[in-house]
This record gives sequence, structure tokens and C-alpha cells, in this order.
Amino acid sequence: SGKTSVIAARVVYLALVHSGRIAADHAGVPPGSVLCLTFTNKATDNLILRIRRALMSLDLPNGEEPTVLNYHGFANQVLERHGLLAGVEPGQRILTPAQRTELCARVLDQMAFEHVSSEWQPTLIDKILSLADQAANHRVTPREVADFARGRLAELRRYRSAKAFEAAQQRIELAEAVQRFQDLKRDRGVIDFGDQITMALDIVERFPEVRRDFRSRYQALVLDEYQDTNVAQAELIAGVFDEGFPVMAVGDPDQNIYAWRGASLFNLLNFQDQFCVRPDVPAQKLPLYTNFRSGARILGAADHVLASVPETQRADPDKLLRPHPSRGEGEVRLVRLGDEWAEAAWLADRTVEQHAAGTPWHEIAVLCRSSRLFLTLQEAFVERKVPVEIVGLAGLIKMPEVMEVLAYARAAADPEASVGLARILLGPRYRVGFKDVARVAAWARQQNRGRRGADEEEQSPFLFAEALEHLDELEYLSEEGRARLQEFRTELAELRTLSRRPVGEFLAEVIRRTGLLGELDASVDVEMATATKRNLAAFLDEVHAFTPVEGDVTLRAFLDYVDTLQAAERPEWSPVQPSDADSVKVMTIHQAKGLEFDVVFMVGME
Repeated sequence: SGKTSVIAARVVYLALVHSGRIAADHAGVPPGSVLCLTFTNKATDNLILRIRRALMSLDLPNGEEPTVLNYHGFANQVLERHGLLAGVEPGQRILTPAQRTELCARVLDQMAFEHVSSEWQPTLIDKILSLADQAANHRVTPREVADFARGRLAELRRYRSAKAFEAAQQRIELAEAVQRFQDLKRDRGVIDFGDQITMALDIVERFPEVRRDFRSRYQALVLDEYQDTNVAQAELIAGVFDEGFPVMAVGDPDQNIYAWRGASLFNLLNFQDQFCVRPDVPAQKLPLYTNFRSGARILGAADHVLASVPETQRADPDKLLRPHPSRGEGEVRLVRLGDEWAEAAWLADRTVEQHAAGTPWHEIAVLCRSSRLFLTLQEAFVERKVPVEIVGLAGLIKMPEVMEVLAYARAAADPEASVGLARILLGPRYRVGFKDVARVAAWARQQNRGRRGADEEEQSPFLFAEALEHLDELEYLSEEGRARLQEFRTELAELRTLSRRPVGEFLAEVIRRTGLLGELDASVDVEMATATKRNLAAFLDEVHAFTPVEGDVTLRAFLDYVDTLQAAERPEWSPVQPSDADSVKVMTIHQAKGLEFDVVFMVGME
């Protein structure tokens, strides 16, 4: 509906008033005195370009343009300029999501869990990080979370069902884990994005001179995608720029799709009062109903879906999107299919038709509720020789070629990775028969039964990998199977030595040694080989971007992060920018926010 264009127009309008070219009841603001806050780095870059183009015709002095930051960039400015007031050193290192996962895993070494299931560590880490995010987004301390839950235990114990009482006990335990996570960050002098906002807010509230500094530097504030801000972000902005300061926000309450990671629709609904002109004069609300992106039928479908939302949950229940005549009618199709394979096949066929009709591959996107559907889609696309790009690490690690590489990595890094070993041995490279693999596993189990009778202290179990060192003691192995197991045993020993190399270098060596690239180069299915190579290259890019909290990257730390990513119950969200390659882009719905495509398929709508 032109929200970004409105922001650029606002900056131009204020500049025209300031230069006397437009009459108004205010003095206007030069562009250099305007602060614009957006949500992602991509949105920041886009807004800068829009504003620069809009200001080109005004003949302004060189460098006369607004400051454009994302919300975390603004918090960083507060910490860099005024952090010493609160004892916060400038240049605080901010943890990446992977580093947060790595550091949080150390909490499990510090405490035992009585009420929260700890059988699968990646799931437990995800629960701790989820609560840490919620607490930071809503500006609540772990201690307050625990105290609140403790205060309700007596009441919850009287409930007929024990579920609420048990959930409160788990919450208390998780809150303690979050506190330990906070302590680990403090001890290492690192912060995450949640800390960045809450620390900046604390400084603004404690030191009035911080507020005065920013209000003297800027004369107007413009906020983008305001429905995606969380409670702490809104309080930070209001802490500096409330009480009549010129603030304009754009947002759409019907696009509030990030509540699961802290976005609060209340911020947008409360904007008129929180940023009022005067205590008795609320801020003005101006509708943007004309949509410049989609055809009439697409907007009609959106209106129909939104009509089912209760009026109490909508800021403007009478809103109807108005199509711009230049966008035409558009097309909406709803198809019911028997299963995900039929769905992927139908979708791939329609994609081929769209491309034949003139739509470039890169103007076609497939949006999924979760990355679980990526593999099926890729197979359907490759079968029809459609170039496809899987966007994001969570999707890549579900691709067969990446799973193969990870299986070798786990076998080299973890002696207990029996599933990874079995995947390799039963796979197309070694082709060890199932009966031979079962006999090795049975022999390992037999050794464990023999150990149970010993009067010695508890011993670690005899592992499948160890059984490979005793192949000469195993009976009934086929000759071919024994030879292939011996060959794998030799390679596994070499890989374990090579695993001491940098992670990216080691995984690239796995790809080379396993012959993956050779097989792809020799493949008669060029499209499938190209798609597989693209996935492997994107995966290695993600690996090279992984850096640990301390010291060098270890294979174990990277695999732990991958496990946590796979175990996460939350939808995947991260600001993404698909490559410029002419290929169909496959990603989750949440990753697609802010991107534009001519043709969009949404799958798994059930």
C-alpha cells in the first residue's frame, strides 16, 4: 500500500517546507535532521535508496540525507554514545543466533533439570532461548518469571489436572536456566539483540541527558513496520521521542505475523495515545488502503480471510484493500490435493507453465509453513528440470546431499553417532547389506550384555563404531560386506584425523572424498546435478559464516547448532535475501516478509 513510499514522501515534504517551497503551519525539517527506523538491514538499504532518489531533484547540499537505522541500530547508538554512564563499555560484541545456541548449551553443564525433560538437549536449549527472548521482548527478568510462577503453585496444585502445576514447575526451572545464560553472557562481555534493547532502554530511563541528546540531534522521527516491534522496542522509542516530538509510524495491523517472537500489535494500536500531539490531542491516523502490488482478486481474497478475524482484534475492522487499476485482476487459485507429493507435482507443473508463458524463474516463489516440505518440492522441481534455490540453513539441512555430508561429519565427531554410521553404510557409496549392518550391531549389543555382569564400576557402552575395530571376530558376515566395512573403517579413521581442520575446510574435504562432486559432474541429469551443487555451495557458505563465542570453530559446536536448529519448534525467521540466480525461490512464509514476486505459491495450507 505504499508505506515505504510514504516514508520517503514524508522526508521530502519536510524538506520542501523547510526550504520554503511549500507553505505549512510548521517550519519543516531538513533531511539531515530526520531519523528513520526500519526493521531489517534489507529494509534499511531499500529505504535509503528510495529517499535518495526522492531527494535528487531538490538540489540539497552534499550529504544532506536522513539517518536510516534498524531498531537495533538505534539501540546500539544509545549504548555507544552513552553506555559508559551505566558502566557499559562501547563496542559490545553481539552474539549471532548460532553463538547464542553454543553459549546456552553451557547452561546444561551447570544445572540438572528435575521437571523439564532433558533427554534431547537441542530441544531443551530451544526452550531456554525461547523464554530468554520472551523475557527480553516484554522486559521481564528471569527472577520475575520464576517468582510469578512460584506464587501460583499453591493455587495450581488444587486444579483437577496436574498439567498447569507441572508447567509452572518447568517455567521456574527454565527461568533459572535463563538467568544462568544471562550470567554466562555477562562474564564474557557479550550481549544478544534482546540485551541490546533492554540495556539501551535502561540507560534512557536512568539518565535524562540521553533523551536530551537525541532530541537535539533529530527534529523528526519516522518508524517503519511498527506492527513488528516488541514491547521493549516501543518503550525505548517512547522513552526518547514521546511528549509531542514529531513522530510518524507506518504499519499494518493485519500483517502482524511475528507475535511468536515478541512482536506486539498493541504498539500500533496504542500509537495515537503513546505519541500524542498533546495529552488531550491524540496523534492523527491516516489510512493507506490502495494497494500498488497485487491484482484485485488477490486483494479480495485477503479481505475475505481477514473478515473472519474478530473486530476486537483488528485496528480497523472496516478496512477494505483497494486495487490500483495498473495491477489488473490478478489470479487466485485454490487447489485441494491428496498428499504433499501430489501437491508438489501439481505446483511444479504450474511453475513450468508460468515460465513458458514468460515469467522468469526468479519471479516465482514457493512459501511453506515450515521447511519440512522443502525436500518434496525440490524433488518435484528437479524432475521437471526447474532450477530451484532453497533459502536458509534450516531448509538446506533437510536436503539429501547435505544430510549425507552431515552424516559423515557426525560419524567423525561423535563415536555414538550410530544413526549417521548406518546411513553411510547402507547408502549408495558403500552399499553394505542390511543383514551385515545388523550383525555388527548385534555383536556390539552382545559385548554390552557381557559387561553388565562385571563387578567393575559402570562402564560406557560398547559402540557400533568400536565394533568396526573387531571385524575379524564377527561371524557370518558376507565377504563383500566385510570388505566394505573394512574400507569404511579406514576412511572413518582418516576423517577423524581430518576433523581437526577448520570446519568449512573439513566439510569441503568430506564432499571431495566422498565423490559427491565427481558423481554430480558425471550425472546425465544436468538440472539435478546443478541444483545439488547449488545446495552444497549454499550450505558451505552458511558453515563459513558460523563463528563460535570463544576460540576457533569446532565441528562439535557446529553440529550442536544444527541439531538445535532441527529441534526448534518455532517457525524459522531470519532476514534473508535470495540470490540473484534465475531460479525458483523456496522459503518459509516468515522469511518472505518484504520480498516481491510476480507469482507466489503457498503450500501446506492445511
